[in-house]
Amino acid sequence: MRQNRAFKEALSSFIATVFPTDTLLRALREMERHQVRMLGVVGEGGGLLGLVSESHILAAWGADPLAPVSEVMARVKPPPRERPRLRNLLPRLRRKGRSVPPGRG
Repeated sequence: MRQNRAFKEALSSFIATVFPTDTLLRALREMERHQVRMLGVVGEGGGLLGLVSESHILAAWGADPLAPVSEVMARVKPPPRERPRLRNLLPRLRRKGRSVPPGRG
C-alpha cells in the first residue's frame, strides 16, 4: 500500500499546472515546455480548479492571447463533502420502491 501511494505521489508531481490568472500565452508556453496538450489549473492552495487544453487556448487565441486562463478553462466540480454510505441509502431506496442491486440487501 505504501509503495502504491509513493508511486501516485511521484506521478502527480509531474503534472504541469498554471494558475487561473496566468495568460493563455504562458499556458501555451508551459504546454510546449512539458510537451503536453492539457494543463491543470490550480488555486493558491494547490487544489485543482479546472483543466485547460491546447484547443481551448487556440480557440481563444485570436481574441486575446493575454487573456487569463480562467476565461477558457473547463472547471472541475469540487468533491462532495461526504458521500452517503450504501447502507444508509438502501432503506431509502426500498421505501421509494426502487430496485436494490442483487447481493446488496
